[in-house]
Amino acid sequence: MSNQKQQEQSLSLIRKIGYGVGDAGSNFCWTFIASFIMIYCTNTLGISAAVVGTLLMLSKVLDGITDVFMGRIIDATHSKMGKARFWYFVSSFPVAIFTFILFNVPGSFTENTKYAFIFIIYTLIGAVFYTMNNIAYSTLTALCTKNPKDRVQMGSYRFVFAGVAILFLSFCTSGLLEYFGGGQKGWRAVSFIYSIICLVLLLVPVFAVHELPEEALRETSGMDKGKDEPGFLQGIVLLLKNKYFLLILALHLVKYMGSGLTSGLGIYFATYQLGNASLLGTLSLAGILPAAVALPFVPVLTSRFGMSRTVMTSNIAGALGCIPVVIGGLTGNFTMVFIGMVLRTIASAPQTGAMTAIIAETDEYLNLKFGYRLTGMIYSCSSVGVKVGTGLGTALCGFILDFGGFDGMAEIQTARALATINWSYLLAVIVPMVLAAVLFYFLRVEEENKKMRAEMQIEK
Repeated sequence: MSNQKQQEQSLSLIRKIGYGVGDAGSNFCWTFIASFIMIYCTNTLGISAAVVGTLLMLSKVLDGITDVFMGRIIDATHSKMGKARFWYFVSSFPVAIFTFILFNVPGSFTENTKYAFIFIIYTLIGAVFYTMNNIAYSTLTALCTKNPKDRVQMGSYRFVFAGVAILFLSFCTSGLLEYFGGGQKGWRAVSFIYSIICLVLLLVPVFAVHELPEEALRETSGMDKGKDEPGFLQGIVLLLKNKYFLLILALHLVKYMGSGLTSGLGIYFATYQLGNASLLGTLSLAGILPAAVALPFVPVLTSRFGMSRTVMTSNIAGALGCIPVVIGGLTGNFTMVFIGMVLRTIASAPQTGAMTAIIAETDEYLNLKFGYRLTGMIYSCSSVGVKVGTGLGTALCGFILDFGGFDGMAEIQTARALATINWSYLLAVIVPMVLAAVLFYFLRVEEENKKMRAEMQIEK
């Protein structure tokens, strides 16, 4: 086997780590926005949570449309940097810049102008620049290696570095805001620092990984290699025929809507229910660090039991692990909440590590079943799920807060507001795990691909 072929078969550890660093950069944009945009609007700008939630929801409609278009653009791109790497590079700069702008609404604006400003900038980030960046980043997983173990490990490193960023944001943001004087002055300083960190980290994967030649990516199935690439509408039809694409899209929406709710409500839950905003960092730690410890074992589990079966079982275990979270939340026992979050996180590790590899298998299913590859459009489901799911979750936070009668300018919240925050946060922790377990029961793409390869006498 030639050196080039060996390199195509497996990526070096440093390249996998370099790829994973990019997700830390993404989180200094998207998680920062998802976790703090609502409290910035209610407690600094003094505008309505319900109105902001409605605007964010409208923005997500546009966001979902542009995701699929961006996936098609990547599939049709032929540049010296490859299909996805080019778009990932050029979009990194506006992602960082507009993150800073979003948290710097001019104080001289009227209330309606503030709403318009938030809507426009949030839409530019979500529907244009972050769409471009995140779909390209996810697509790189399938374009820089054909090794399933590499893809699982790349997904694991993504999670580890994303977790580091989320922990930093959770532990440090409140302190940094206070250090820089609070109010708009504090948000200006913090958003500037985070935007610089975001850009630097986003650029690391540009130099860490390179796409395989298109000829190598086409070597798979003995399908008609002269077949023309499908047009956009034909691509949409093929996606709708791909049952596993629809299942993965549903999984991402469920997971990240829950994530958007827990991220958006987390600061309120820690501040008003637990009485200590700094506990948000402890909750985030329980939701990340245990998975980082468990992730190295994920490739072993998926190789032995299969990706779908491993992940389905892990979600069932994760749902059971949520029971102490609910009990602790209802009784005010933070220790029990923490223990339950740790159990839930350990159980969730296989889903975190294996998801990018499962998406690649979904692209392979399309290729084996219909003779086409739509890698960019297939990976758009992850971006749709992340942004639309998180965005809808964040938007729902606004409706929930308004429904509960929350007042960002009041020193003491009503019993109804506190109960609404508490119940909503706890349900957002457990319900997505249950739904994900059900969806994974039907997600048997790995097994079906093996069966089709055997029938077609194709060696992987």
